[in-house]
Amino acid sequence: MKKLIALMTTAVLATSMVSSCGKAANSSSGHHWQNSETLNEWQKSLLKAEGLPTDIEQLSPSQKRSIQHIYEMITYLNEKYDEEFVYAGYVEPGVMDEETLYARSLSDEKQSAVTVKIDSNGDFTDDYYSVGIRDYCEKLYNDFIKGYFNSDKAVIFIDNFDCKINNLNEIKNDNFENKVGGCNNIFISSKICTEKEFEDFIADYYRWCDKHELVLTNRITLIDIGDFSNINYLNYTDYYKRELFLADYILNLYGNHEYTTTLEKKLEELGKNN
Repeated sequence: MKKLIALMTTAVLATSMVSSCGKAANSSSGHHWQNSETLNEWQKSLLKAEGLPTDIEQLSPSQKRSIQHIYEMITYLNEKYDEEFVYAGYVEPGVMDEETLYARSLSDEKQSAVTVKIDSNGDFTDDYYSVGIRDYCEKLYNDFIKGYFNSDKAVIFIDNFDCKINNLNEIKNDNFENKVGGCNNIFISSKICTEKEFEDFIADYYRWCDKHELVLTNRITLIDIGDFSNINYLNYTDYYKRELFLADYILNLYGNHEYTTTLEKKLEELGKNN
């Protein structure tokens, strides 16, 4: 399969077709790929959703290999965590590409992407642990922004979460040592914040992130809408409309007190904590 298409709608597939034995392991301990000449119903469902033949004889050698690998990688997730995952995308191995499965857990309301790769020992590895760290960070971020304005009319949605921390025990005093990154999409209601207060917030938010050693790309938007509670993970990108903006800035945090921003004023000149 020519990069079996990242990222398709996950609801297409019925993951109950992938058996879960409830096994727990850190890796597959030197995984050996199967070489099956038949397709199961899960594989046929995926091929059909991708517009590919469901008869194995009509698949190319590359397509046969890909559909087998995808099934084994998603089964690895199901068995390791004893829960159901759905397919979200796949990248074939190549000169410039590392073989990668993208999946989503049905238990994750945010539908965060989980990746499965093959390490140098031929074992499966995944980053599902980072979903828990992401939830921890999201609560920390939102506690700060809601506490800053003393209002629920401010919210952060995380995208492209990047984490080099293996478990929550590694986090001491909420210091992330530049090991957590991603893109934070921040919306603030104009009903609780003026444009001057908005600029001050950006400066104070920078100082807070710098204190916690976070490496982030932030899009921070002051928005004028009726019911702020309608914004959620499924629709927040719909609110990036110029007619709703009062202000819209990018703040990139690189660690070690370095940043860039589209705000014309220097952050050192702004904020409540000067």
